[in-house]
Amino acid sequence: MMEKKINQKNRAKRRRIAKLIGIPVLLFVSGITLLSLAFFDNVSYAFYISRMFFPQEVAIAQTNLNDSSTVVEETAATTQLSFPKYGEEYGTLSVDTAGIVSPVFVGDDATQLLDGAGQYYGSVFPGDIGNTVITGHTNSVFKTLDEAQIGDEIRLELTYGTYVYEISNIEIKSNTDDSILAPSEEQILTLYTYYPFDYIGNTPDRYVVTAKLVEGKPLSEINFQGAS
Repeated sequence: MMEKKINQKNRAKRRRIAKLIGIPVLLFVSGITLLSLAFFDNVSYAFYISRMFFPQEVAIAQTNLNDSSTVVEETAATTQLSFPKYGEEYGTLSVDTAGIVSPVFVGDDATQLLDGAGQYYGSVFPGDIGNTVITGHTNSVFKTLDEAQIGDEIRLELTYGTYVYEISNIEIKSNTDDSILAPSEEQILTLYTYYPFDYIGNTPDRYVVTAKLVEGKPLSEINFQGAS
């Protein structure tokens, strides 16, 4: 009997504590809610009054805001890019199906080929009509080039844009065959390396992959520094 009375007293005490804590919390939350509603109502009302009594000023302000956005967009669009220079790294070449990801340099001498793939300096840059020729060592960046197949994609992520090519031809040519560097009336990409891949010494042939451009912005539409 005594234990029952003690339990009843404890429950009554807990209810009083809950009321003491709950009421202030409820009042606080209600106050915050009312203040928030009042704030947003006042902002909306102020904007409504401004448009009613000062329509011209509001219209001018909105026009200036739109003009500012246009200026920002035009500035971004007219930002000038530097044209790649000899010896510079100017992008990344990737052939996913062959597991190739390599930096691309302007030039194909020993210095450039030590660090990645190199573009033959006498060939056109991606985005121009003609043959872009890029080479790499068989024992490094192009060691798996023979895993690429016709129809596979080659991507060039360059400092001035992205160019996507589709492999259209794969062949083996003599190391004296200069047709690798031949110009073209189309926008094509030629990748080549030494062949056979496991040959030690001066290789007799070249492994040549040719691809046609399927996506990329023409160089004539890119705003390079110093271009007229």
